[in-house]
Amino acid sequence: MNTRSQMMCLWCGPIAIAIWLVGFGFCAGFLPPLSPASTAADITAYYTEHSVLVKLGLILTMIGGSVTGPWVAAITTQMKRIEGRYSPMAYTQLGMGMGGILLFIIPVMNLQTAAFRPERDPDLIQLANDLGWIPFVGVWSMAFVQNIAIGLCILQDTKRVFPRWVGFFNIYTALLFPPGTLIYYFRSGPFAWDGLLSWWLVVVDFVAWFAVMFFVMRRAIREQAADVPEAEIIRS
Repeated sequence: MNTRSQMMCLWCGPIAIAIWLVGFGFCAGFLPPLSPASTAADITAYYTEHSVLVKLGLILTMIGGSVTGPWVAAITTQMKRIEGRYSPMAYTQLGMGMGGILLFIIPVMNLQTAAFRPERDPDLIQLANDLGWIPFVGVWSMAFVQNIAIGLCILQDTKRVFPRWVGFFNIYTALLFPPGTLIYYFRSGPFAWDGLLSWWLVVVDFVAWFAVMFFVMRRAIREQAADVPEAEIIRS
């Protein structure tokens, strides 16, 4: 096994979160998001006044989203320790996690479109903005399936790769995503795309999930290395 490669992939998780927070929050100023109740004129004014930083922040967001790829691969590697050669939950997690990268890149490209020509008709800027935020917040199904797959895999673990509570935590995390469906019906309040339940609860949950999985994954990789004969360990 290659312990160093797994650790490198593992560290991509917190690195991705840091890049996302800097790009999306600090540079683009999208924490909190632009309100869905904002007028076309207000949205256009924001993109006009902050064009350079918004573009930079969204570039960083795309990079951060892509950096989650190795992180997802590291989780899959440890899940395969539980399931063995035939690993449907591990591969489900891998597919949903890699596909989820597009849920960063595609919506961000729509937001980049809004920032690219702020001199456009404000209604078109608002449309591009909507095309960014609606899928970014409202398409939760892939993350839901990903977390359910992790949770079910851990709950059937007889090798104790992960503590059993981590399985329940992943299922709990998945159940916090479905309220995002309601953003299609609300432009203000807790169910809007910038609301307490559809946005803030999910963001806190998202960051907490990365933190929990980082620490349990790090322990699992170290324990795996301790169980493997020295001759089979590749550290460089």
